[in-house]
Amino acid sequence: MTTQREELRSSWERQQAGHAPDRELRFRMILEYAEALAGPPRRVLDLCCGPGSLTRRVLDRFPETEVVAVDIDPVLLDLARDAFAQDERVTVVERQLAAPDWDRGLPTGFDAVVTATAMHWFPPDALAGVYGGVARVLRSGGVFANADHVPIAEPVLRAVADRLHAEHLRTTFADAEDCDGWYERAYGDPSYAGLWAEREKVFAHWDGDLLEREGWHVDLLRRTGFERAGAVWRRGNDALIVAVRA
Repeated sequence: MTTQREELRSSWERQQAGHAPDRELRFRMILEYAEALAGPPRRVLDLCCGPGSLTRRVLDRFPETEVVAVDIDPVLLDLARDAFAQDERVTVVERQLAAPDWDRGLPTGFDAVVTATAMHWFPPDALAGVYGGVARVLRSGGVFANADHVPIAEPVLRAVADRLHAEHLRTTFADAEDCDGWYERAYGDPSYAGLWAEREKVFAHWDGDLLEREGWHVDLLRRTGFERAGAVWRRGNDALIVAVRA
């Protein structure tokens, strides 16, 4: 019998795939570039892990890998902890990445740090702190792979990409639950009573999506400890940026 947590995880997967129709490709490319640049990872840090989507793909591809999965959202943390409660390879950690010392107490020497569709939640100063912390916990030569909203620099092409994506969303979610609807339903569950106020508190740093071009991210990564960085894939205003620690 499907539990409420299992249903929330499966419906999370459905609505996220609707928002990003090439989601599995993004996940696969994150892991392919990590392996190609740093070898099969033994230790991976999954930032803003959500209910464990990317962590699950890491383990499917690299069964011997140990993963530290980090998030701050109360419900998503609960779903991730439940998903991996019996898996000794995974440690789920609550951590506020907007804090300047977010990496304090975490292990170091990770082979790869991965994240998907999350870094746009941070204002520029906080994101610089996230990137700096990633550089501190990665080993030399380790890989940071970030798939997120990274708009096209050319304004006309950027506007067209935005319009095409908006049309996709209108069609996809005309009769389906979208991300906002999922959060409303999840936090409306009686077992999570009172957690919405906690979520609002931990996301107080967010005041709108960070939508900076590729070059902005590359410059910031180079200033925070990375030897090389660049976008290795793009679909409209989404891109995968990969960086290698010095």
